[in-house]
Amino acid sequence: MTEAGRRRIVGVLAAIRIGIGTAFAAGPNRLDGRVAHTRADTLMTRTFAVREVVLGVGGLLATTGAQASPAAVRRWAGLGALTDGGDLAAALPGIQRSEPSTWAPALVAAAGLVVESWAFFVPAQP
Repeated sequence: MTEAGRRRIVGVLAAIRIGIGTAFAAGPNRLDGRVAHTRADTLMTRTFAVREVVLGVGGLLATTGAQASPAAVRRWAGLGALTDGGDLAAALPGIQRSEPSTWAPALVAAAGLVVESWAFFVPAQP
């Protein structure tokens, strides 16, 4: 993998995170697939939204900012993979209970985990 490829992967996933975070912040009760919502649900959804935006902004800064470096790109790839791994682990019990609303988040988290892990672990080629 070239350093430009690693930078592209982290940059694209960062932009996706910002989009997901913004969507969940704007409509915290519309995107979770549930009919009934509590204040705690809304709080957790907005907390998720903030986390996604922060990870996205960090990833974009690592790939395009003045501080952009191979180490920064790799660090944000690792942070994204760690977060997606946690999201996947959190979704697995819902899948085991056959809750249909957990499949999409699990697939998104699995895809992010694979791609960001690849960007983190695969050595850069000159």
